[in-house]
Amino acid sequence: MTTSHPIFPTSEDEPLKSYRASRDINQFPSKASAFPTTHWSVVLMAGAQNQPDGRKALESLCLNYWFPIYSYIRRRGRSHHEAEDLTQDFLARLLARDDLERACPERGRFRTFLLTSVKNFLTNDWHKQHTAKRGSGIPVLSLDLEGAEENFARELSHGDLAPDRAFDRSWALVLIERALAELRTEYQLSGRGALFEAVAPLVWGGGTPEPLSVHAQRIQMYEGAFKVAVHRLRKRLRERLESMVRETVSDPAEVEHEIRLLIASVG
Repeated sequence: MTTSHPIFPTSEDEPLKSYRASRDINQFPSKASAFPTTHWSVVLMAGAQNQPDGRKALESLCLNYWFPIYSYIRRRGRSHHEAEDLTQDFLARLLARDDLERACPERGRFRTFLLTSVKNFLTNDWHKQHTAKRGSGIPVLSLDLEGAEENFARELSHGDLAPDRAFDRSWALVLIERALAELRTEYQLSGRGALFEAVAPLVWGGGTPEPLSVHAQRIQMYEGAFKVAVHRLRKRLRERLESMVRETVSDPAEVEHEIRLLIASVG
C-alpha cells in the first residue's frame, strides 16, 4: 500500500491535514535563487574545467548542498571549525578534480553520489595532508557557512541520527526549504505574501492544530477559499519538489520514489 503524506496524498480528494514539521520554514532562507538550479547537467558542467559557466555552476552546487555535507562531517566527530574547512575543501577538490566527470547521470542519484564521495574523502588520508591548502589550480570557494552550527544544533535536538540518515534528512530539508523560499517569492511578487505566510505553516512547518476556520478568520477569508488556498500551495510545493528532485536523478521514473524516501527521512 502506498503511504500517504500531506504533500503527496494518494488522492486529490483526501481531506486536508495539518502537518507539523520539525523545523520552521524560515530557518534556511534560500541563498541560491540567483543561480541555476543544480541538476546533472549543471553539475557535470561544473566539473568540466573548459566550460565558461563552470564557476557559476560550482557556486550553485555549493550554495544548494553545502549543509548536508557539513552536517554529515559534524556527525562523523569533527569539530565545528574542522567541518567548515572540510566542507569547503571537499567541494573545491571534488569539482577541481575529475570526480564529477565520472559522475555521469547513469551512475544514479546525485544525492547518493555526493554522500559516497564525502565518505571517501573523510576516510582518505590524502585530505589530512592538504586541508586548508589552496592553490595548485584548486578554486578558492566563497562559501557562506553562517548559521551552520546553529542549524546543526537544531538538528541534534531532534535525535542523534546515524550520519547517513542525518544526511538524507538534511538533504530533504534543504530541498523543501528551497522550494518554499521560491514559492514565497512567487506569492510576494503577485501581492499574496500575507496569504503565503498564513497558509505555508499548514502545508509544511509549525502549523497549529486549530480549525481552518480560525486561520481563515485571521486573514479575513472565507473558510472555503482558505481551504482552496491550502490545497493550491500544497500542489505548488509538490510540483516544485518534483522539479528539483527530477534534476538529481538519472531516471525520471525514480522521482516519486526519491521524494517519498526523502519525505520519510523528515517524518
